[in-house]
Amino acid sequence: MKMSKPKIIVISGPSGVGKTTLLKRLFFKKFVKNNFTRSISYTTRQKRPQEKQGIDYFFVNKKDFIRLKKKRFFLEYQKVLDNYYGTARYFYTLAKQKNKDLIVCIDVKGGMYLKNNLKRDKIITIFISVPNKEVLYHRLRKRLEAKFNIKRRIKLAKKELQFIKDYDYLIINYDLSDSIKLLGSILIAERLRKN
Repeated sequence: MKMSKPKIIVISGPSGVGKTTLLKRLFFKKFVKNNFTRSISYTTRQKRPQEKQGIDYFFVNKKDFIRLKKKRFFLEYQKVLDNYYGTARYFYTLAKQKNKDLIVCIDVKGGMYLKNNLKRDKIITIFISVPNKEVLYHRLRKRLEAKFNIKRRIKLAKKELQFIKDYDYLIINYDLSDSIKLLGSILIAERLRKN
């Protein structure tokens, strides 16, 4: 059987909107687990206390990241707030081998890069947001990060929200259960679509 090219489902949105939580919950669902592969990003940022190496991110130092970048290891990579983030090509290959579609949870810059540069592939973009800026700022302030970093993330979020119009789908994360259903419905529809 000939392996078809995987669709790449890009999930983006500012820090604090619940992207990671949504994806973790979705992968408990049989249809999603059987039909999609999720990439795990590489990053040079510091690991937060609750995060696990190889599950939340692959945490690497800047020198190793740049070495991998030079070897064309990444499908896409971006620098965000002094740290590098990248998606390994390996996950695309894995999705193709398993005849699954690939879900990448990346920042807006990475999402726009894939949409604009991988014209030969089918890219579906989904933007996750929150009801209003006040909710977003409140969530960011609850994070265990330095105030300086929170302010920078809020400033970045304002820029990222301007890209909503460039995405195929928008989910406002009012309620986690409803958002999981909406995101699941999009994934099912895109997986079953013929082209």
